Amino acid sequence: MIALRAMFSTASMRALWEDDAIYRAMLLFESALATAQAECGVIPSAAARAIVQGCESLQRFDWLSLTADARVAGTAAIPFAKALRQFTATHAPNHAAFVHYGSTSQDVCDTALVLQAQQALDIVRLHMRRLGDALAAQVAQHRLTPMLGRTLMQPATPISFGWKAAGWLDMLSRCALALHEAGETARVIQFGGANGARTAFVEQSDAIAAAVAKALGVSVTTVSWHSARDRLARLGNEMAVCCATLGKIGRDISLMMQSEVAEAFEPAAEGRGGSSAMPHKRNPVGCMHMLDAAIRAPGLASSLMADMVAEHERGLGSWPNALPLLADLFLLLDNSLTMAVDTVEGLRVDSDAMRSNMERLRGVAYAQADLDAALRACDTQCARVLAAWQAQRAALTRT
Repeated sequence: MIALRAMFSTASMRALWEDDAIYRAMLLFESALATAQAECGVIPSAAARAIVQGCESLQRFDWLSLTADARVAGTAAIPFAKALRQFTATHAPNHAAFVHYGSTSQDVCDTALVLQAQQALDIVRLHMRRLGDALAAQVAQHRLTPMLGRTLMQPATPISFGWKAAGWLDMLSRCALALHEAGETARVIQFGGANGARTAFVEQSDAIAAAVAKALGVSVTTVSWHSARDRLARLGNEMAVCCATLGKIGRDISLMMQSEVAEAFEPAAEGRGGSSAMPHKRNPVGCMHMLDAAIRAPGLASSLMADMVAEHERGLGSWPNALPLLADLFLLLDNSLTMAVDTVEGLRVDSDAMRSNMERLRGVAYAQADLDAALRACDTQCARVLAAWQAQRAALTRT
């Protein structure tokens, strides 16, 4: 499945969610925690140095070897902390007891998830800006390019292709803003200890939390959020909305790309959109990727919503799901965005086909304008009868 999953994701985003990357983020938390605890006088400075050295040395540890233990334990944090403690005991036996001191599995796992999510959001923002620029260019270039508007899958009154693209850009701008806000809200440390109340440190707990958060480039929270999963749920839902928005763009372009319409086309390239059976095919593969993400993302986001009913101070079998759920959402969104950028930047718009499709209707598309003119000349009922007759006459002429 690794190769098949790679079909629907990019290498740069996958790298953020591989085992090594997640464990490195967990090591960053443990290193920052030990340093902060030493600064606050909770553990010896020598112990903090030994733990930091251990975190640096374990960067290339065989994390795959912990898989079986993680499955039995129910979380990767338990064998992870054990490995760090064992390494510290080997090189500084007097300080091994201070590894992961006063913390809990969810602290290290959730914080690592937040750190990776922030890097992923940086990638997503770059793609969104590029897509926004590409859409803005289409708006400017085609603001006066006439085409049929279509409502309920049927011809409506004319619009310009620039106006259509402006609608896509308008949606994307709202997505970018909402996703940024959700990402900033989720940019917080998880630090609560065994029961979420930070009882292990008493007076120093807030100072330690603030120091760890500062070292990791995130914000501190008034209370821990072990069972308050709204931040991640909002982030997941905004990503699903972004995927749906891109799916809307993909749906419109794929419909315009049909041979019977032939008004816009994805960029052509060797091997792109081909068929194993029909050599004439030119399939809208970029649109396919956008629609794939739009279909799959809502289900993932709804699972994050379901996690919000976690029991008491920490839910059973729920919070570990946030990592794979958010990872998959980021993979889908990033893949959809890159395909959208490629499609919109290389989009070929056939203005002649757009004009021909309007002319083929023999004026039916202007029925609304005819009705408006008739309304100014006679009563309402007469005007509607006249406009309907004109439209029917044009339709009969076409057939």
